[in-house]
Amino acid sequence: MTRKSIFRVMLTLCFFGLIATIASVSRPVLAQTPCDSTTDAYLVMEITAAIKADSKLAPQMSHINVSSVYRAVKLYGWTDTRDDYDKVYSIVSNTKCVKLINVNLFEKTPPPANSPLRPQAGGCGPGTKACGDICIPDNEICSITGKSGNEE
Repeated sequence: MTRKSIFRVMLTLCFFGLIATIASVSRPVLAQTPCDSTTDAYLVMEITAAIKADSKLAPQMSHINVSSVYRAVKLYGWTDTRDDYDKVYSIVSNTKCVKLINVNLFEKTPPPANSPLRPQAGGCGPGTKACGDICIPDNEICSITGKSGNEE
């Protein structure tokens, strides 16, 4: 290889190195998405509005609570049927910017009368509060009433 060839190869490598450096520096700006500015309150509003817009799900809103933390959506309560559960899950999963769906305290059908999800004669159990027809953890916001304090 001649010196001229080596110089061209080195110049080409430097050029591509410069392009790679510029691309990596500007990448974080390009990587920002509209979801970066989406708030949890906005997600809860979008999801509850979509549930209320469904004629079969709207009457069930008194026992479906939606909350979100860092775009991870939590559902509490129950639906009347498995098909309704699937509809609610689909609404949440198709909502833009939702990162995760937690359904640990969301039942596919109405729970028994003695379930911790349901208020009992003395109200909700320790560490929980009433939210519509359900009991949710004290630290959760009730999307059914829009209040964050004790609902009892």
